[in-house]
Amino acid sequence: MLLFRAKRLATSALLVASATQAQTPPPSSSLGAALDPSVPGVHIVDDSEPLAPLVAPAKDVLRGHVLVGAAVGANWSLGSLGSQVTSASGLGTGLALQGDLALGVSRAISLGVWGELGRYGDGSACSGCAGSAFGVGPFVRYHLTQGLRFDPWVLAGAGFRSVSFEDSVGAKQTFSGPQWLRLELGADFYAWSGVGLGPYASLSLSSYGRRPENTGDTTVNTELSAGLRFLFDLPGR
Repeated sequence: MLLFRAKRLATSALLVASATQAQTPPPSSSLGAALDPSVPGVHIVDDSEPLAPLVAPAKDVLRGHVLVGAAVGANWSLGSLGSQVTSASGLGTGLALQGDLALGVSRAISLGVWGELGRYGDGSACSGCAGSAFGVGPFVRYHLTQGLRFDPWVLAGAGFRSVSFEDSVGAKQTFSGPQWLRLELGADFYAWSGVGLGPYASLSLSSYGRRPENTGDTTVNTELSAGLRFLFDLPGR
């Protein structure tokens, strides 16, 4: 009887072991095969974020370009030429002819020289008198946009300036000295590849160290000008 029960326990153990082995999951090699994209019916989705597209900078249309400008506009002399001589007494409203030559040294900056000739109407202290002015100096100009047909800019410079006129008795009065600040705002619209035009406005501050003896001490003279500027761009945009 004991022998019969032992055989039954051994048979039951074998059945349990067979059932457990049948329920064991397949080995890792089977799992790798199931994830193989070459196996039909298997799809792997890449959910990583795509890289942002690279935006190319605007075309550099200033570096290495030669810019030649010519402007015409109205001119007003304000303040004093000397502590005892007001600008209005010798200089009326004037006509300014300006020119500039610059070279683009970067995408936004050009360096150059400016020159100006001016003719003034009669001042309040003289009838039939003519006044004139001459100025020249260096500048740096910053261009606010790149690669566009519309090109606004701001200019800062300095230089030398000379003003002369005839007084009430016909004697020529000449004032000259440093123009220690010159500011201009303007914009060029390129009608063609190498030709542009647009408005400008300028403010300059000068002190005339060389002046007639009877005109008092050195003061600050202010010049305002506004008009139209023409631009020639070599080799063009």
